[in-house]
Amino acid sequence: MSVKRHTKKREKRDTIDAPRAQQDYSQYFNAVARNDRDSSDYSTTIRTNRYYLRIFCWALDRIIHALYVIVCELHKRSTTDRLGGEWPEYWSLYNDKNGGRRRFQIDLGIALMNYGIGLDWDGDKDTQRPRWMRQSEFVPCDCEKCFFCLHGLTNGIAHPRNKNVTIEYACGSRRRTNKCSTEMVVLKMKNGKDRTYSDYCRMCMRMLPDNDYIRSLTFQQKKGLCNNSKFGCVQCEEPICTSCWPKYDKHKTKVD
Repeated sequence: MSVKRHTKKREKRDTIDAPRAQQDYSQYFNAVARNDRDSSDYSTTIRTNRYYLRIFCWALDRIIHALYVIVCELHKRSTTDRLGGEWPEYWSLYNDKNGGRRRFQIDLGIALMNYGIGLDWDGDKDTQRPRWMRQSEFVPCDCEKCFFCLHGLTNGIAHPRNKNVTIEYACGSRRRTNKCSTEMVVLKMKNGKDRTYSDYCRMCMRMLPDNDYIRSLTFQQKKGLCNNSKFGCVQCEEPICTSCWPKYDKHKTKVD
């Protein structure tokens, strides 16, 4: 790349070669714009007063963008037989202009989380889970990508759960079963511990009279007309008050 400039005592213009940096910028300046746009759309930075974290996030954005470009280029070359080796077929989704970059970032995040979980836990049901992990039953999931789906620890949302629970009666005895309880027991929270709060009785809500006055009330007002309880059936997971339990005790046994 060169330019022509007039000099003193010469009729013709002299040719002056431009610096290599200018030549490289003129050739690849579009890549700089794309890099900046990628950082703006898919940034991992956070608002903080610690400048070194911003520098780290900026470097991480550059690495992710470079990795995305390499993955897309490897897949393009593999389809034209210009590069030896075969690459996963789903990499073709990342070349899609409509959401390919976003899909790449999501899959990369899931892969990093799976790797991090695998460092602390091998996925064996018989081994102790890490303290930071959910200790109760896993949330249903059928993504087939996360660590728990890949190790068969979660069921699909449409599938029934294998729900065997331990019932502790007032006398102190315990029984593990998948059937409804015949005695009022303290319900469990999501973390597996006994409830420390009371909720409205589901049976009182069902037995409210069906008239114009009740229909005119909001749901919160209807809850105010019901008794509160933290006891009930552990399988149905419904709080039932003492006055309604004799009627609720006749409910159909539920087996998962």
